[in-house]
Amino acid sequence: MVRARLGFDVGSSSLKVAVLRGEHIRVEQVGLPEELTDESGVLRTKEVPPFLRQIRRELRLPMAPAALVLPRSQTICRLAAMPPMPAEQMQMSLPDEFAGILQGSPDQYLWSCWPCAATAEEQEKGRLPMIAAAMARQKVAAYQEMFARAGVRIREFLPQELSILRLTADRREEALCFVDLGHRRTRVTVVCGDRLQVTKRITLGGRHLDRVVADELGVDADTADAYKRSNHQNILSAPSVRALCERIAAEILKVVNRRTCPRLRGIFLAGGGASLPPMRYAIAAATGLELLDPGTLVPGAGGQAAACLFAAGAAMSW
Repeated sequence: MVRARLGFDVGSSSLKVAVLRGEHIRVEQVGLPEELTDESGVLRTKEVPPFLRQIRRELRLPMAPAALVLPRSQTICRLAAMPPMPAEQMQMSLPDEFAGILQGSPDQYLWSCWPCAATAEEQEKGRLPMIAAAMARQKVAAYQEMFARAGVRIREFLPQELSILRLTADRREEALCFVDLGHRRTRVTVVCGDRLQVTKRITLGGRHLDRVVADELGVDADTADAYKRSNHQNILSAPSVRALCERIAAEILKVVNRRTCPRLRGIFLAGGGASLPPMRYAIAAATGLELLDPGTLVPGAGGQAAACLFAAGAAMSW
């Protein structure tokens, strides 16, 4: 019997779930009720378990090992190289790799690392390359309890960057860019093989687009989001909407320009804004790069592939 694995990705407006059985993967996206997030979009973890239990039943999720992609605001991830040492000593040495980056003391974080394939030069120098991550300890504990109360045991917590690397494991020679067009912000990540090249946050996202739509149509933000998704009154063609999309695209270009990323194969768009025509056009026009089909990374996911990419990566093994 093929053993199943689960992957979860909790956003500010939806829960993404992936169920992996052998080579077959099923993905689902479920909207989060407004009362489960506070005014800043942060999940109220103590109030979520009843909702999760209901979703577990409705989606008929199996009892299986589960992994959770942590929100980008709660993790810092980077490529590191360390000399060979026992695992316990390596864990103790990881905070040194983040010196000057983190706020607070090292005991406020959980530390994890995942090995990469060493190049000949790294082998000669006796260095072990790895993806290293610092994860907010308090937040990890809150998520662990939240899922446990819903009957789901999270066995692995991982940064979004690692879920991306799992998705691209069989495309080792290609440099690929992932743009996560989220509700509150946009994240740009560039990987090549099993290496993390670039990760950058842009403080513009779907909610900023909602504000533009709201101003154009004279409606509240929630109605604006619905109108944006349905292209009500052809609102996506409004000059103000196009201008914001071009502004986001210009910020993305600063990260993936030919000088910093000369070998890029193309861009995968993910998140809630991935299907918006003016956003897609603006990013393709600004970067000059091909927009790649997320369905090639998650076969069988159909129209849900872009939204559920990171949950799918979490369900895969490294």
